[in-house]
Amino acid sequence: MSISVGLSLNVSALRPGAEPRRVAEALTAFLTEHDLDRDVVVTEDASAGRVFAGTDFPVIVSGFGGWADRIEQGSHDTVRAVAPAAQVDFRWSFEDEDD
Repeated sequence: MSISVGLSLNVSALRPGAEPRRVAEALTAFLTEHDLDRDVVVTEDASAGRVFAGTDFPVIVSGFGGWADRIEQGSHDTVRAVAPAAQVDFRWSFEDEDD
């Protein structure tokens, strides 16, 4: 069964300057590796020490459970490898749910 999901990833508590750029580059590489680079946009605010990654449109996924675990854990691991003190807030949104 396939479902439509959105994701957002907010990374904060980064040292202003180069650290947000390194996190953004690492996340972009991770997303490319998992064929999500066309679906997830990564932006950085170096002066505020923040990076955001998120979908503008839902991603259709089969086998969500295992896939979601790999994407969520991999995102956390990717950020922490570059910025161990970063705060990571990862959220899923389920587009098929009724409000």
